[in-house]
Amino acid sequence: MKISTGVLSFLILAAALGSQARVIHDKEATELMIPSLQHEPPIINEGFHRPADCCLSYTPRSIRCFFMTDYFETSSGCSQPGVIFLTRKGQRVCANPSNVGVQECMKNLKLDPVT
Repeated sequence: MKISTGVLSFLILAAALGSQARVIHDKEATELMIPSLQHEPPIINEGFHRPADCCLSYTPRSIRCFFMTDYFETSSGCSQPGVIFLTRKGQRVCANPSNVGVQECMKNLKLDPVT
């Protein structure tokens, strides 16, 4: 019993001191890295799949192409296919790519992009 109590006390002490040392090390490492990070160019995450670029549901309304400025198709990493239209007000609208009206709007925007 005395041995297990001693071992338990040692492990608790080691864990407390180890976590304190890590906090100090992390703070020092962060302070050393800040000046070098200020001169680095920003990392652009293009090419990575973002959940915001997936359609979880489609708009129940018909797409009025007049209000759309651009579109892009969702990636194959999404749970369902979709087309995301960008409105003149900067909003995103998810639409079903198999819908005939959506396909026509995609064609029109491809032929005559709004500037």
